[in-house]
Amino acid sequence: MKLIICKSCDDVVRLIHTKWRKCECGRSGGQYNDDFISATVGGDCEVIGIRNDWINAGKIKRKYPELNTIIQGEYLGDVQIHRIISSNGPKLKISIEQLDKKFNEITFNDKRKYTINVKGDKSPKTIKIPINKLGPSFNNKKTKNESIDLLKKRIIESLNKNPK
Repeated sequence: MKLIICKSCDDVVRLIHTKWRKCECGRSGGQYNDDFISATVGGDCEVIGIRNDWINAGKIKRKYPELNTIIQGEYLGDVQIHRIISSNGPKLKISIEQLDKKFNEITFNDKRKYTINVKGDKSPKTIKIPINKLGPSFNNKKTKNESIDLLKKRIIESLNKNPK
């Protein structure tokens, strides 16, 4: 699950595939791309990644501590977050080719400027995206600097307040 946290209004928005979603103040927005793995985000926001089974894992978190993992998105080497300037979207136009059981290749067909990897590739024409049927891999990723408990509380409060 990918969330964006607006740096202006602190609203937390869960990204979905079917439409571009924006924060309360409108300065941040995002949407999953057509591969259902990567996402386009725009505006002044941070990206947070949570395991897809995180919310339903409450009863077994003590036994499997990896279910508590929340990562900071857009780390160097991350190919799943594609950033545009506008908070108004829409998601980037892409075509997807499955290379094998482990990777898709995304070709960008959009004329807008976009970045990937924060400091890495600025606008590659194609990228390889790993396919992980169990959800994204969180190995060796930068974790959010805030207290995990505080961040979880903010996310749950926002999801309960804005079930959109």
